[in-house]
Amino acid sequence: MDQGTFHLGRPWYAGGDAALHPQTVVRDSELGPAVRTAPWTDMSGFPWQGARFAEYHNSGPGSGGAGQDRPQLTDEEAADHTAARWLGDWTP
Repeated sequence: MDQGTFHLGRPWYAGGDAALHPQTVVRDSELGPAVRTAPWTDMSGFPWQGARFAEYHNSGPGSGGAGQDRPQLTDEEAADHTAARWLGDWTP
């Protein structure tokens, strides 16, 4: 894959409903060089900044430090974003 060719995500508002609040957390992941320096992008007139996008403890050439284009969770915030918290007893 070419360097800097992929985004981590974009805000998908089902049916264009602005009352929804898309959310994505990419955490504890090895991000390859294909991830763009500004990893989030807009979609269908909705800016990515209106969604709840964040990263936490990622590594690799596609990871980046905290900044305007790369919101990072604090340790406290990350404690609420775990597989156990979101999936409970469900085993995919």
